[in-house]
Amino acid sequence: MLSIRPRYALLAGTLAGVIAAAGISACASHLRNPWPNPEATLEAQERSNRMPVRVVDADDPSSVSQLVSELKSKRVVFVGETHDRYDHHLNQLAVIRGLHQRGDDLAIGMEFFQEPFQTYLDQYVAGAIDEKTLLKKTQYYERWRYDYRLYRDILVYARNHRIPLVALNAPTELVAKVSERGIAGLAPEDRAQLAADLVPADRAYKGRLRPIFALHGAMPEERFERFVGVQLLWDEFIARAARDYLEANPGRKMVVLAGSGHVAYPDAIPGRLARMIGAESAVVLTGNGESHEAGAVDFVFTERDIDLGPPGQMGMMLAGGDGGVTVREVRPSGPAARAGFRPGDRILSIAGERIGDMADVKLALLDRTPGEEVWVEARSGAEPAPDSSYGRALRLL
Repeated sequence: MLSIRPRYALLAGTLAGVIAAAGISACASHLRNPWPNPEATLEAQERSNRMPVRVVDADDPSSVSQLVSELKSKRVVFVGETHDRYDHHLNQLAVIRGLHQRGDDLAIGMEFFQEPFQTYLDQYVAGAIDEKTLLKKTQYYERWRYDYRLYRDILVYARNHRIPLVALNAPTELVAKVSERGIAGLAPEDRAQLAADLVPADRAYKGRLRPIFALHGAMPEERFERFVGVQLLWDEFIARAARDYLEANPGRKMVVLAGSGHVAYPDAIPGRLARMIGAESAVVLTGNGESHEAGAVDFVFTERDIDLGPPGQMGMMLAGGDGGVTVREVRPSGPAARAGFRPGDRILSIAGERIGDMADVKLALLDRTPGEEVWVEARSGAEPAPDSSYGRALRLL
């Protein structure tokens, strides 16, 4: 995964899915007046008033403690991430834990859950549902898809300490509508999900997105505008959702977890939230502190190579559909092939858990590791009669 070095690389991890979403299928402290001049970027206006980026040694407890001390006065703390970097998520947890241990009344706002599923986050924190039910109910594997183990430590800490989790992201259905016809083409009930005073993308905003778009080859300008529209939707929606929570909970501060491209720029989420609600904020990233111009970011954790370890794999490609989950392809000489699984077979259960869709597969294998043996039940595709079911022990890759 790209580390945070070139300025546009901040956006690469965050926006990898935007190309598909666009139909080809940030950051400041307290900002008093984010857009006084449409021709000038917030970044340029704020740069001269900002402190240089301060580097935090992620392996030094005293360095992390100093960071937490400086964040204590901020009502909103944005902690960016490259989604598949485990060290980034550990740094997010370090900020959350440090603020909580100092007595701050916290909420954790998350890009990786969509706002319509908030009730299930509330139930999870309250202990009313378990982890797998949360992931199933929020459609995590359909709507976010990154390895949940990357985020698990954060959610478990929140549950153990009854820290509210806040779903900030726009629903996939709204993203699809913006991808198809732009924000201006939204129906009134959809447009109402965004702030009335939405600020459109300016030249600077579009300029930093264009190198990412260009990586996917020559495409019509109209597709680039849709690409920008989806990114703008995410920034505005997350800012509006955070504002709503902060206004409803005036005594609480929020740690916002989102892709670095959404928080490293003043005209992304931080500046848009500042436009909506007056609150001091700070931005924390993980990467190379020297790569950020003064005024874009407040603190940068040093990167660490921390391997989460691969999940266990069955050695076959599966496909979900109305008929359940079926085997699409079996890796030659792999464990599934040796166990006798064949293309077209329907998977009925894995390790005793019934399989109805692809999310069930992910959940059944969530804590399974390479080398572990699991029992998999299937039904032959060539013989759909009830007696065509079979079970096999399968050693995970």
